Amino acid sequence: MNSMTGFGRAEADTAVGRFTVEISGVNNRFLELSVRLPRPLASLEPKVREQFAGTVGRGKVVVMVNLVASEAAPETPQVNIPVAKAYYRQLQKLRKELNLTEPITLQDLLVLPEVAVAERSEPDLKAAGQLLEQTIAKALKPFLGMRSREGKAMAKDMRKQIKTLGVLMRKIESRTKNAVAHYRNKLTERIEELLASPKRDSLRMEEEIAIFAERTDINEECIRFRSHLDQFEEAMKTEAAPGRRLNFILQEMNREANTIGSKCNDFDISSLAISLKQEIEKLREQVQNVE
Repeated sequence: MNSMTGFGRAEADTAVGRFTVEISGVNNRFLELSVRLPRPLASLEPKVREQFAGTVGRGKVVVMVNLVASEAAPETPQVNIPVAKAYYRQLQKLRKELNLTEPITLQDLLVLPEVAVAERSEPDLKAAGQLLEQTIAKALKPFLGMRSREGKAMAKDMRKQIKTLGVLMRKIESRTKNAVAHYRNKLTERIEELLASPKRDSLRMEEEIAIFAERTDINEECIRFRSHLDQFEEAMKTEAAPGRRLNFILQEMNREANTIGSKCNDFDISSLAISLKQEIEKLREQVQNVE
């Protein structure tokens, strides 16, 4: 079981230049992959996305790639003609304003900023793609490792909470066994208090007790709740990306806990049902970050 939170970074000096790759991930309902590449490498985005296919199942993942071109890369001299023309017009105005007689030469223009520039040639995309893939693979190792370690820690805590839910359910089941007998005693006491004599309608009282027993029977809810606990643990063990399934199981657990709380007139059972819901909510908060 993996967390959706992770971070990985890698650098590589290559013939193309120095690659720096940073991968970060946070929780998200679905997989949202954002790839940020330098402009010369923008066409490699599909290749980068393909590298992540099957590696990450869920989460908001941001891949940031930076490339510092190699000093050994060939440079091509360029003259920025629009900038040179703009400088020339300004120099002509200045020449007239100062009444200068010397002509404006090409040398005067070439020394001005951004007129003559040396641009490095675009990198070989095929070679750059292979080198970038290797650097991303290096960054993926710590990224996936962090997700795995955090996932194991979360699983350990979640198993403790599952045990707590099991203990609470045993207390509810134990209390339920005596609920009908407890209600019988209370009803008998109340009737005897209301009547001047101990004479009572035994048949009517038994009917009332039967109705109470049927209305407050939570045996099915307890069985389903225990089944959900087993399913939760099984999903944690066997599924590679169990986040969605775990969240669904928790919804069903919460449904059963609500039913148990609403059916019972017993204060202790109602209190235990509230404790169930509190533990379920703690689990839900953790499951939000499970891949």
